[in-house]
Amino acid sequence: MGFLWIAAILLLVAGLYLLLIAPCDHHPDASQLEGWLYAHRGLHDGNVKVPENSLQAFRLAVENGYGMELDVQLTADHQLVVFHDKTLKRVCGVDRVLHTLTYDELQLYPLPDGSTIPLFSQVLSLVNGRTPLIVEVKYHGNVTAIAKATHEALKDYHGPYCVESFHPVAMRYFRQNAPDILRGQLAYGGKWKKEDNSLPLHFLLKHLLVNCISRPHFVAYSVPTDHTLAMWLMKNLFHPLLAAWTIREQIVLEDCQEDYDFPIFELFTPERDEED
Repeated sequence: MGFLWIAAILLLVAGLYLLLIAPCDHHPDASQLEGWLYAHRGLHDGNVKVPENSLQAFRLAVENGYGMELDVQLTADHQLVVFHDKTLKRVCGVDRVLHTLTYDELQLYPLPDGSTIPLFSQVLSLVNGRTPLIVEVKYHGNVTAIAKATHEALKDYHGPYCVESFHPVAMRYFRQNAPDILRGQLAYGGKWKKEDNSLPLHFLLKHLLVNCISRPHFVAYSVPTDHTLAMWLMKNLFHPLLAAWTIREQIVLEDCQEDYDFPIFELFTPERDEED
């Protein structure tokens, strides 16, 4: 009798675990997004001459036939801009928190090439549907407000795109308000680093335990750390769409293309078949 109770409890725990990590059981048509290589934050050179998330980086991605991944967040006066970090220190050299600045104040702190941090609307106008976009909703400030602003900005955009975020609440917004937009849950494995997120959040993301909140159509996982039980179970049981970040070598790109639908690369020029 005791053995049956233990077996029943183990089955219950396993079922709950699978329920937590399960992605959405169906997804919108992703055919326009598949078959592309995606330039991480545009086709940049590590902020030497072409800064990440700059109009020039996005222009080069389009001209070279790449899709692109980019990051959006809100200024203090609710302008949706394209920038990755919480502060301007790494890219612009000044230790100011972006979401505490108005858009006009932001113009005082140029990117390394002298250009200003672009509005999301400027990027959409530049790309104009020519290549697909992976839009990452950042979590600096009010994540629901950022998700809502992103949704509003994309309503009149007719090119192929999907959205993703580390923050499951951002993707829950799209799940509830725009279920037909392809949405992804960002996650990663590896060891916890203090500068990343809190240890509990790292654990939840590493083991895909926030999927129950976002119920993503795809999962975007850091390729070098894709060795967790959760990823193995999800890939083999649920067969979701997958995005791979961030690929920095040709050999890694070649290894992951069979399993990943949206490969995201950075700081090298991928070799492509002549037919591409």
